[in-house]
Amino acid sequence: MPTAQDADVREFILTTLTTEMNLPVDRESLTDDSPVGAGGIDLESLSLVELTLRLERQFQIRIPDTDIEAIGAMTVGQLVADIVRRRTEK
Repeated sequence: MPTAQDADVREFILTTLTTEMNLPVDRESLTDDSPVGAGGIDLESLSLVELTLRLERQFQIRIPDTDIEAIGAMTVGQLVADIVRRRTEK
């Protein structure tokens, strides 16, 4: 069951992708099953780095450079869960 923390992280990710990073993605079409990388949002490596930096700054977490490629293989729902997990582990 999604928590308020999940909702906050999801909202930040969706707003960042569709508004701040100005990606050509229809927000309404994004679901938890939407891939972040190929076949979904199609974030390229530079965009993944930008998203990672924004997530680190917003949620005061650390995402090692070695994890950036893995983020590209996640779905939106998996990314939300990963960020929530990192927040609780800090």
